[in-house]
Amino acid sequence: MQIDHSRRRAAIAALAMLTLASCGESGSEPVRDPPVAAAIAISPQSATLSSLGETTTFTATVTDQYGDPFAAPITWSTSDDEVFTVSFVGEVTAVANGSGTLTAAAEALSATAQVTVAQVPVAVVVASGGAQEGLAGRALAEPVVVRVDDAGGSPVTDVTVSFTPATGHGVADPASVVTDPAGMASTNWTLGEVSGIQSLMASAADGVSAEIRAVAGEVPLPSDTAVYSIAFNATWSAATHPTDFPPGPHFSPLIGAVHNDSVAFWASGEIASAGIEQMAETGGTSNLTREIRAHIPGHALSVINGRGIGSPASTTIEGVHVSLDHPLITLVTMIAPSPDWFVGVAGQSLQDEFGQWVDELQVVLYPYDSGTDDGASYRSANADSSPKQPIKGLKGISPFSDEPIGTYTFKRTDSGGSG
Repeated sequence: MQIDHSRRRAAIAALAMLTLASCGESGSEPVRDPPVAAAIAISPQSATLSSLGETTTFTATVTDQYGDPFAAPITWSTSDDEVFTVSFVGEVTAVANGSGTLTAAAEALSATAQVTVAQVPVAVVVASGGAQEGLAGRALAEPVVVRVDDAGGSPVTDVTVSFTPATGHGVADPASVVTDPAGMASTNWTLGEVSGIQSLMASAADGVSAEIRAVAGEVPLPSDTAVYSIAFNATWSAATHPTDFPPGPHFSPLIGAVHNDSVAFWASGEIASAGIEQMAETGGTSNLTREIRAHIPGHALSVINGRGIGSPASTTIEGVHVSLDHPLITLVTMIAPSPDWFVGVAGQSLQDEFGQWVDELQVVLYPYDSGTDDGASYRSANADSSPKQPIKGLKGISPFSDEPIGTYTFKRTDSGGSG
């Protein structure tokens, strides 16, 4: 039997092709679903900004269900744009101290991060009051004002600033101040007793500080004498003291003395002398004049006299001479009509705390009861107190209100004064 080899070879080739085709179909990969956005992540998870205007950039990554990057537009938002803002590319800018949430959204997905703004002081800047000149032992004319800044130059509020003078360089009052909304803190600096350059440190947190310097000059010696005018401005009226206000209100002639602290002609809490009693009950000045002259020369330098006036009204006494040995003024006048009421000053010094003559001084006057008559109203009948009672203030005691009776203004008028 003759075999057809050509046909046999063709059959074998066809079988091989079928086998290869079958193997190819069983080894192919399955068809995948189309990719969709499945997750979003934000980086970093949190950030703290230490100065206003400072920026930092966040990134957001979207992945599909297979964990592969997925291209999708990102929308950024802030929970509080008064604390920080965010741009369309995720750049965050600090606006004010506080904290908030940053959100990145894509498709239906979102992720969040925390943003905190907490200013850190990096500088204390002298805003005003630096490089002043003053007198040793005295307060500078202007307060010292500093500003606390962050790294961006923005003011930092609610920071405690301590003001510390160098040893022997006086005192700052207050010694510590919390900065206001403008980042400012101020103090009054009284220089030390030594002349020359003095220094004050203004310090905030973390050792941030600034040095303020001032030049302290020597305090000049006061002149031996000074000359003053004394203006009496009476304001007692039915408007200021309406209770039972009397007709014909007036004040008796002013009477007083220039003296030193070795003698006192009246004082609250003490029994009135015959001179004070006469002045307070009748407006007479003879007894008090004799009491003053009894101390001239010696503890008193001179008698002061001024005219009586109605009220409201004013009068001025000119040419009152004082001296270093006699720097005090006593000056009184009767409130009339009244049983024994008066106004005045007792031992008022015309020197400041450093022994210098004051240029001008105003004293607010309130009523006193001399304690020599028991009358309780302006027109009470004469009723001598027995025994006499201590002199006492009548401010706010009927018929007087809490308002003043008037003022004395002492103004220096010689060449040593500013006036």
